[in-house]
Amino acid sequence: MILSLLNSTTGTGGEGGNSSSTIMFIVIIAVIVIFVAFMLLSGRKNKARQQEYVEQLEAIRPGHKVKTAGGICGIVVEVCDDNTVIIETGSENSGKSYIKMDKELIAQTDAKGPTQIAREEAEAKRKAEKEAKAAAKGKKSEAPAEAKPEEKPETPAQPESTDEASEKKE
Repeated sequence: MILSLLNSTTGTGGEGGNSSSTIMFIVIIAVIVIFVAFMLLSGRKNKARQQEYVEQLEAIRPGHKVKTAGGICGIVVEVCDDNTVIIETGSENSGKSYIKMDKELIAQTDAKGPTQIAREEAEAKRKAEKEAKAAAKGKKSEAPAEAKPEEKPETPAQPESTDEASEKKE
């Protein structure tokens, strides 16, 4: 399809055909560059997610809640040396059961790896800074607002003084 477009544009004759084919090549090259850049960036994101997942699996200790790829939810009882864990499922009433499975089958966990902890701390720090800035702006805007309430009590005070004056007359 592209070749037919290029042939039809070059067949129009003269220099006009060459300039349109040059533009077409530039557009094609730009699309290819954008595609390659997109693939590189998405690959980095996937690699970072995979690293975070591996760190979470390494951070699993007894007492952490997990959910397996098959949908089994439970609490880790023991982490074995051979990359397996023993999960306790069920309850006292229904009866407890224990499952030994590979760590790689864990889909979700409440364990946090070092990367996730650092990200949450940075997010909390940004949130605190944002709140501090908002509080600082609030203090600046409160100063003129404090002057206005001082003026308002004076107006109600005048009717009170007239009431006091009328009480004195009686």
